[in-house]
Amino acid sequence: MTRVLIGLDDTDRSGAKNSTARLARRLGEALASRAGQFLGTVGHILCPGVAATTNNKASCIVLEGESHDLDALLSRSAAFVAAEASPGARPGLVVVASEGADALICFAEKASAATVSLSEARALAAPLRHWSASSGEGLIGALAAAGLTARGWSGRWLEWGCALRSAERALTVAELAALGIGVVSIETDAEVPKPDDIVDTLAWLRPQLLGGRPILPLRRAREGVGWEALAVKAQAPFRSRNGPASDLKGET
Repeated sequence: MTRVLIGLDDTDRSGAKNSTARLARRLGEALASRAGQFLGTVGHILCPGVAATTNNKASCIVLEGESHDLDALLSRSAAFVAAEASPGARPGLVVVASEGADALICFAEKASAATVSLSEARALAAPLRHWSASSGEGLIGALAAAGLTARGWSGRWLEWGCALRSAERALTVAELAALGIGVVSIETDAEVPKPDDIVDTLAWLRPQLLGGRPILPLRRAREGVGWEALAVKAQAPFRSRNGPASDLKGET
């Protein structure tokens, strides 16, 4: 099985409802029937100094299958983005195999820490399957998102197997594993969460990309359940499966 990465960025404008993250999820679902399994989408934060329409988060679609027609994927993806991007957007996208992406990874690491020029992005993209529109500034984020996903040690899964938005708030470690999501304790002793331990996802299940996999960092719950997810949006109080609501709050 091989993985193909489709990086995209700058498909929206300030105030637009259809963000790049949402568009990436819809594109991944649209491609899945013909392009293999849609594993999910990963969001990556780029250099804070880069001008952005809404935030500096670029997206990467992850597909997996026996074989891929990359030219066909580029054609379908470009047509989808051209039709769905916000008016006045400067979208860019790139389609690459996840293996042998060393130059892309180096570029992505730089883009996450410093401003990168469009000319540098175009030089890197020249031998790759890529597309851009308008000024094409989205090509920078598209390349960076694909490179960071290939690197496998940063970013957050915004979708994983279409399971993140439908999952219950309270899940056992074993139930998370059944979804393909691993867990890791960030406590000082870094103990191993047990399969039947309850995890409060704070109603915002967004694992990180670690080692190329979706991994949910956990800390000991302040009260109520055994563990809670780290770094999530503020949510309503947790109600356990067998008890009253507690005052747990999520983090922004």
